[in-house]
Amino acid sequence: MKTISESGFLSGVFNSIPNPIFALDKRRSFFLANQAFCDLVGIPVSKIGGMLIDQVLSPEICNFFNGEPGTASNREIYVGSKDGVIKPYLVSVIPANFENSALEVFTLKDLTEHKRAEESLRESETLYRTLVNQLPNPILIHINGNVVFANDLLLGITGFSHDEIIGKNVARLLTDPADIKNNGVFKNLTGDSFVEEEEFEIRTENRKVVIKNFLLRNSKIKYKGQDAIMTILIDITERKHLEKYVLSRVIETEEKDRKQFAADLHDDLGPILSSIKLHLGLLEHSKTPGKFAETLGICNQQLAETIAKMRIVANNLMPRLIENFGLEAALNSFISTMQQEEVFSISFVSNLKGRRFPKQTELHFYRIICELINNTVKHAGATKAVVKLTATRGLLKLNYSDNGKGYRIAEINKKSGGMGIGNIIQRANLIDAKIQFIDRKGKTEVSIQKDL
Repeated sequence: MKTISESGFLSGVFNSIPNPIFALDKRRSFFLANQAFCDLVGIPVSKIGGMLIDQVLSPEICNFFNGEPGTASNREIYVGSKDGVIKPYLVSVIPANFENSALEVFTLKDLTEHKRAEESLRESETLYRTLVNQLPNPILIHINGNVVFANDLLLGITGFSHDEIIGKNVARLLTDPADIKNNGVFKNLTGDSFVEEEEFEIRTENRKVVIKNFLLRNSKIKYKGQDAIMTILIDITERKHLEKYVLSRVIETEEKDRKQFAADLHDDLGPILSSIKLHLGLLEHSKTPGKFAETLGICNQQLAETIAKMRIVANNLMPRLIENFGLEAALNSFISTMQQEEVFSISFVSNLKGRRFPKQTELHFYRIICELINNTVKHAGATKAVVKLTATRGLLKLNYSDNGKGYRIAEINKKSGGMGIGNIIQRANLIDAKIQFIDRKGKTEVSIQKDL
């Protein structure tokens, strides 16, 4: 409790304070008021003393000051000045004594500028939210992995309400429903592993079809004074489809060119070489020295090897066996040409039994297996490879392994050229097949599955 006793208090303190101040006694009449308050209500300081509060202020405002002591503290009121301007004020009150009289001293703080600042802030926030919600991309802001903001488009995509989405873990928010535990992409959004861009796909529950492809662009920002990350989701589904279409057409064109080249080799060059072989063979029976016959025998052998190699080249460019007899027959033929007695062997296990599949599926599986075998021969230092090709439960499965040295797929992808791993992955993607590179005790196994 503060005691007012100094004789110069009223003039020296009250009137020097810029905020309106007044004191009421028990009768709710004005005991004193400073110049700022008197200017506000338009009553001279000399006349306000002794006036009841309801003679000075409106009934609505008086209700704030007629209750129990302290009830007006930290309340907002709107007071009209003598020139008709209504302003907001924050009212605070303290009890006091003056010459044994109990008083309540009220201070009014002008909130006009504060209200303007609040309104400006609300307008800015409304404008910001409107602009963000008008953007064609889903946007979310998260702190320590928890969502603190999401625009309307993201709400529409996820199906969550605003209250449901705020506070939700970002990894659970956008997890692929077909692979809920796979949230690795979102582990890269914080800490030292933060990445600015990363692609993310959502598939159907049976993983047969990609529903959406997104490019996640992440930026470190400040949100309400805290370190946060803003993630923008860019739908690249159509772009992926276009890339796949263009790539498919390029490969289709390459296959046509190879097919034509194979036909030229087989239909044109083959008969000519065979004719040369025949004529050289006839010379062998002529009445010529034995050395000439020996030379002709060598030519026959070389031409036979040339014809055999020509057939291999033609088969590699466009395997006719695939068109005529299917994947299994074509692989048997290719594998037979790749095996070398006591040097390199290939174990081929299949349950296809001549079963046929869509042309693109057969062609890409054939190319993938050829590439894997070539990699083994050129890079693995292996003596044996195992190819298992099975069709069961609506899946065409390939498991490939060898006894050579393994390799790290991440390191190979960083290099240009090399083992053709990129071509293998690309061909698997073209037919929507799932491919995995599995490390087993230093050996690399390749698993590919295609829905039929």
